[in-house]
Amino acid sequence: MARKPISNARMKAAKDRTIGQTSAPSTNGLEAPDQEELESFLRTAFYICSQIEEFGKMRHQGSGSAPHTQGVDAPADEDEDVEQERLMDSRMYMQATRGRVDEFIRILPSISSEKKLQLSEILSQVSPQNNTCLHIAVSFGHHELAEYIVGLCPDLIKMTNSKGDTALHIAARKKDLSFVKFGMDSCLSGSGASRDVEQAEHSLLRIVNKEGNTVLHEALINRCKQEEVVEILIKADPQVAYDPNKEGKSPLYLAAEAHYFHVVEAIGKSKVEEHMNINRDREAKPAVHGAILGKSKEMLEKILALKLVHQKDEQGRTPLHYAASIGYLEGVQMLLDQSNFDRYQRDDEGFLPIHIASMRGYVDIVKELLQISSDSIELLSKHGENILHVAAKYGKDNVVDFVLKKKGVENLINEKDKGGNTPLHLATRHAHPKVVNYLTWDKRVDVNLVNNEGQTAFDIAVSVEHPTSFHQRLVWTALKSYGARPAGNSKVPPKPSKSPNTDEYKDRVNTLLLVSTLVATVTFAAGFTIPGGYNSSDPGAGLAIFLMRNMFHMFVICNTIAMYTAILAAIILIWAQLGDLNLMDTAFTWALPFLGLALYAMSLGFMAGVSLVISNLHWLAIVVFIIGTICLVSLPVPFLLLFLPSESTNHILRYISYYPFLILVWASESSEIKQED
Repeated sequence: MARKPISNARMKAAKDRTIGQTSAPSTNGLEAPDQEELESFLRTAFYICSQIEEFGKMRHQGSGSAPHTQGVDAPADEDEDVEQERLMDSRMYMQATRGRVDEFIRILPSISSEKKLQLSEILSQVSPQNNTCLHIAVSFGHHELAEYIVGLCPDLIKMTNSKGDTALHIAARKKDLSFVKFGMDSCLSGSGASRDVEQAEHSLLRIVNKEGNTVLHEALINRCKQEEVVEILIKADPQVAYDPNKEGKSPLYLAAEAHYFHVVEAIGKSKVEEHMNINRDREAKPAVHGAILGKSKEMLEKILALKLVHQKDEQGRTPLHYAASIGYLEGVQMLLDQSNFDRYQRDDEGFLPIHIASMRGYVDIVKELLQISSDSIELLSKHGENILHVAAKYGKDNVVDFVLKKKGVENLINEKDKGGNTPLHLATRHAHPKVVNYLTWDKRVDVNLVNNEGQTAFDIAVSVEHPTSFHQRLVWTALKSYGARPAGNSKVPPKPSKSPNTDEYKDRVNTLLLVSTLVATVTFAAGFTIPGGYNSSDPGAGLAIFLMRNMFHMFVICNTIAMYTAILAAIILIWAQLGDLNLMDTAFTWALPFLGLALYAMSLGFMAGVSLVISNLHWLAIVVFIIGTICLVSLPVPFLLLFLPSESTNHILRYISYYPFLILVWASESSEIKQED
């Protein structure tokens, strides 16, 4: 429950009453003196202490034992004494944390007597982090003590600690805005003329900490919802509402982002244009961007009512750019209703809002902009790129698919930018296989067009710096299967051929050789440890017990196929150990099918053998059969992906390779996302 603040009259008289309110315990059963006598006595004590201190200083200066010579620096001990004087007494620190006003007042005379300091000097002492007793009292929520300290020394309200925070910053951060209001009142009450009042008001509210935050910033950042005090801060100095902190965020931006409608309304009542002109050259984030980021229609309407629709940020982006960049369709529609002109505005990189939407892959935003004005499809960036160029460059296959299916886009498909690059060139250069796949399946795309450097898309695919990346290999496969050709007259000098790394090939050979050897070993052992064992009695001693069962026949056939194909794969891979790269490549081509067949046959033989020995328990045999069937149907898929998609231009193989290609693209994109996370 909030406590009523100390009145201005009490605050002005606080310093005079401090000594009078100091209570001294009675001794020897004597009655304590009345209030006026105690006040007079302690004031006299403070005066005598100060006179003794002044007399000591004069005597020290006049002493011949320690002459002062002009030009000689003061000794280090003297500097340490000065620093020691500024350091807060531990007793005062403790009482500031406890918050008891009477105890705090009681220790002041003793500290003054011991350290020979005036009251204002005592209260100005700081902790190691430059916190005054006012900072400490506010941080612990001791309102009465904090207000009393301000009454004793009003200047403390403007003192900052090592983080640049005043006591009002701390109060705002702790959502103690009642003290913020009290601090403002105390500062204003200390000024006389109206102009002095205004200057004191502004100077207090414009104090920023090391993060560039004013008191109003702190109040909004910490989600304070005491509307009255926030509105008072804005009304006292409207300029503060537009001052950015080090992150470029003004209080107006923070209010818009946090959906504080009452704050935006209060700011709107001030003279917006006057204060916006002051901040025109500052790198502040536009408040309308905060409303767009919050995706609040009501807040965006209030911000737009302030006529801030044409504001640009430090990157030259308009609110329409920003709404398009985050996919806020409703915001785009509202901004277009306010002004259609902004859709022709470029940011500092030369992109229009429709290019930003294409770059981010927001098809619904692209549709909306084209619906408002169909000529937007012809808009080019400063690099001469249309929306298909931008989508292809940034790998947004959904936008590419939308544009290719749209009518009347024939001019965009093979259009060249200022570098002579078509969308296919850009998708190839940036290794976006899915986009390249969409483009190569469109018969209107000319894959053999050359850019200003005389390169086709295929030339770019074979000249990239990292041709071994999986994405680039998929791009190369898509172009190759379409029948793309090199230009033959490229202006780009060919890169010096690098000798292949034989160690990498040998590692692959060794891995496959190990797998094939293990398969051969396991299947060889399974041939003699058959399911069910052997018959130990006549007739048919030494023969398999399940010799006449169909599942046993399947087990033997599959096991035999697995063993011999694994042996064939091992022999082929042994030839690859000779070190010839061409021989290694041929060995891979032949060994992989044999090894794949061996693994598949071994899996099928395992299912047949297990089903055979549990055949009497029908439900378990059915479960094993279902699991085995699912796995056996799935096994060929990853194995076939080693051979598909095909690089052949045969139409049948292209159709067969279509979905395996998309599966590989999906798999490579999924692994890439995990690495980024």
